[in-house]
Amino acid sequence: MKRLPLILITALFLLTAVQPLLAADELPFAPGEKLIFSVSYGDTMAGLCIMEVEKWVRYEGIKCLKLTMRLNSSTAFSDFFFVQDKFESLYDPEVNGTRRYEKHIIEGDYTASGVIYYDQEAHTITQEGTVIEDVIASGCDSLAAFYHVRTQDIAVGNSLSFPYADTLRNEMVTVDVLAKETVTVPAGTFECYKVIPRLDEETGIFRRSGQVILWVTADEHKIPVKITGITWFGNVEALLEKYTLGN
Repeated sequence: MKRLPLILITALFLLTAVQPLLAADELPFAPGEKLIFSVSYGDTMAGLCIMEVEKWVRYEGIKCLKLTMRLNSSTAFSDFFFVQDKFESLYDPEVNGTRRYEKHIIEGDYTASGVIYYDQEAHTITQEGTVIEDVIASGCDSLAAFYHVRTQDIAVGNSLSFPYADTLRNEMVTVDVLAKETVTVPAGTFECYKVIPRLDEETGIFRRSGQVILWVTADEHKIPVKITGITWFGNVEALLEKYTLGN
């Protein structure tokens, strides 16, 4: 059985543009924001994804936002495939990138934990004493990247690029903004941008036939309300159920 929740994680980091940075008081998100998504695999309710902007923290003297993401399988789906994941990122708005990333993953028989440290000035990342150099500027992990997305200007017809970096990948990712559409999900009806990443993977869950589509609100908050993944082993859909904006 493949690791289903990675569809959602991967989808969330695949959209942004390189634009002038916003001041902290101009960010489209703030502490107290909470997004709750239902995740379905085919016709089965697979679980919930909860994303939060928890609070401002000081990390090595740098003011960062603590971001968290939790993925938990539903009771019924857990009998088939148990999931209990937690991700934490310290996001520095001044550089629009990650300072520290931590993950704890339980997905079926697969488990993994780890911490990655990002030095945005030296352009390195470090995990368990291993240092990777020449990291792309403003490199983000897959969680911080979602929030990086929301600081950008999005317009129909644009092709955008995004600096993604971890211990396995260090590259710009390109996506296309196709159209504006009205989307209805449990949390309400929203005017959205429809966005499709250009995925050129030869391996992994998307392979050549896979596709991810995102609908992001066409307002100052740029909240994702719907994500669909068409993969080689089935269809996955995430819908916004509830949300609270930060203060």
